Formats: sequence, C-alpha cells, structure tokens
Amino acid sequence: MKLTALTVRLSMCAAVAYAALPVALAQAAHDDTAGSAADALRLCEGSTDTGSVQLTPLVMRIEHTPTPVMGSDGRYHLVYELTLQSFTGDRVRADEVQVLDAHDNAQLATFDAAMIAARLVVRDRQATAGEFAASQLGILYLHVILDRTGRKLPAAIKHRLTVTSHGKSVAVTAACSTVARPTDLVLDAPLRGARFIAGDGCCDSTRHIRATLPLNGTAYDAQRFAIDWEQLDAQERIYVGDPKQPGSYVIYGKPVYAVADARVSAAVDGMPDSPIGSLPNLPPDRADGNHVILALGNGSFALYAHFKPHSLRVTEGENVRRGQLLGLVGTSGNSSEPHLHFQVTNGPAALMSNGIPYLLRKFSATRRAASTAAYDKATTDGKPMATERLVGPAKHERELPLDLWITDLPE
Repeated sequence: MKLTALTVRLSMCAAVAYAALPVALAQAAHDDTAGSAADALRLCEGSTDTGSVQLTPLVMRIEHTPTPVMGSDGRYHLVYELTLQSFTGDRVRADEVQVLDAHDNAQLATFDAAMIAARLVVRDRQATAGEFAASQLGILYLHVILDRTGRKLPAAIKHRLTVTSHGKSVAVTAACSTVARPTDLVLDAPLRGARFIAGDGCCDSTRHIRATLPLNGTAYDAQRFAIDWEQLDAQERIYVGDPKQPGSYVIYGKPVYAVADARVSAAVDGMPDSPIGSLPNLPPDRADGNHVILALGNGSFALYAHFKPHSLRVTEGENVRRGQLLGLVGTSGNSSEPHLHFQVTNGPAALMSNGIPYLLRKFSATRRAASTAAYDKATTDGKPMATERLVGPAKHERELPLDLWITDLPE
C-alpha cells in the first residue's frame, strides 16, 4: 500500500538524507552486539544526566526497541522513532540530536537542525519545520547506518538533544534504549523473476516509514519495513499502453508466493481492483484490499496486500509451504496502481501492529532507480525509469533490499 501518516497515501503504501558517522562494526551478526541484555539495561539505567537538575523544554523517549537489519549495501541499519514532547507553553526549536553508544558515548550519528526539520512530523500544518508549539508532540524518524569493520554493534543507545527556548540553548542526554540483536528472520522473496523494484523501502522513504497511525487509542507503525514491489520491462518501464488499464502494468497478474512455511491467519478476496491514478481512501479495515496474512511463527506475520480480484489460492486457517502460490498481483484496496505491498509485523493485524525487519534469502541487483521522483515519474508517464548503477557485488544473500533497488528474484 502506499499509507502515510494521517495524510497517508492510505495505500499502505520521499526520501531524506540519512546521518551516519564512520562507525565500524564486527562481521558476524550473532556476535555483533556488545554485552548482554542485562548489561544493556544497566547502561540505560546509568545513562541519564544526573550531575545537575534542570528544567528541559522537551522530553524524549523511544517507544520500540530498535532492531539492526543487514541492508543490501552490506551495512547494518537502525530504523526507529524518537518521540519528542514540549512541556512548555512557548515555542521550542530542536537544534541537534546526537545518537550515542550508551557503553562509551561514541557518536553513532548526528542530526542537525536541517535534518531534524526534514524528519520531524508534528500534527500542525502551521508549524515551522523543526519547531514545537506549546505542549506539542512530534515524532522524529531516525535512520542510523553502522559500518561493519571492527566496532561491535551497540547494546544500547542514548540521545543527546540540544534545543533553543527563549533564546537559551539547553542540552540533555536521555531516551536510552536497548538495541535488539540483528534480525535473523530469513524469508524467500514473495515474487519470482527479473527487474522487481523495491519501491518505498528501507530506510528513508517517507511513505511507509512515516505511516504511524493512531488506531483504537494506540499509535502503530506497521509499515516501518514495508516494500511496494513494482516490476519493470526490459526497457525499464512500469507500464506499456493505457495507464488506466491494470493489464498495462508489467507486474499485474504475476504470481505471488509464500515466503516461508506458515499458517494463513487471514485471507480476504472479492474486492474489485481500484481505479488507477489516485487512492480511493478506503477505511483502514479495507485498505489492504484482497490480502493474505501469514503467521510465520515466533510472533511474526507477513502481509501481502492488493491481490487481483478472485485470485487467492489459499483460505484462512490453511497451512502453506514455502514457495506455494498464494494469488496474483492486483490493485485492490487503497492502491493507486498495480503492485504488491509486502511487510512483516509483530502482530496479526495488518495496521494494528508494528513493522519488524527481515532478510531475503537470495537476490541479485546491479541498478537502482535514480530517485523517488524518478520512480514516481515512471509510474505516471510510462517512460523508461531513470536508473543508476550500484557499487558492490551483484549477488546478495540474507540481506534486505534497500529502497529503489532493482532486483532479480530467484525463480
């Protein structure tokens, strides 16, 4: 789906620059984390500034423990949200956020005022970017990249926040969180064949990552690691012919497969394809259109959304095998054009759960879309997509394809 927060392209389905310092990390995923969980908790217990007591205009916290994921660039990625809230009746400007290793205060990433302004979401259309009005809450969407050549992954992180209020600068260290072990959830690709593009994927594409939704009194970010899979033809076009006809799209009607042995926890069919070109803004319980949710075990669930009408080959409660046909790609539900929305979450509800990272067993890639703008342009004008060559190996194993990578998925 292409669903951003509140103004969400409620199709479950733009990029901003990340901040990263040259932090080097150890090679072996299961030996990467520095210290035990108990050690990490102790790091957090001693991480808050206690040398002096001061009033701070903003308070901050991390709602969900970050989980490192190995990206297709060969680096670990931390993707998480920092919740900031003003406790003053005046305006406050966020000037800088430093992400620190709680063990030794090593600086992992720095976000300056401009980067904060680009990443901070508040529910006030009149707000100045990067500023908080009285008693206002905002979500800062962070992406920290960690290289793999020596230093261990942090067991816990904390944040050094500098703000300006009434012309006075205030700095405080808080919002400590343990860091989970790198994900070892390895899945097959949900599609097979050449030139599938990972649209709106990890780790800075705003349409998925910023799709935090307030549902039944709780905020959820189910699409934190979601991908909208599109397919290109040999001329790198997304569709050929009439853009209003689903069959003009290269991906339409392509088979979709089970990514693992699993149980079908939901299977919904019978909804029509949505008109192409704009989102129908359906209510949340119909946003996925025709869809399948697989219970993968260990509290993980995979959602496939927007199937072609009457194409599902599975039913709720059925056990499926890895590689089994589930249905065909369509454009039902909140979808602006044919594509497969795929995500993994920590709960069985498509939206009332939180997105978790995963790895694809195998894929190849040598090119990516030049930009989100180039990707969007190709979905509207039907012309060859502007692409650029990737640096590094073509073959990948146990990695998450990054945003806009054009992949060949095993047959």
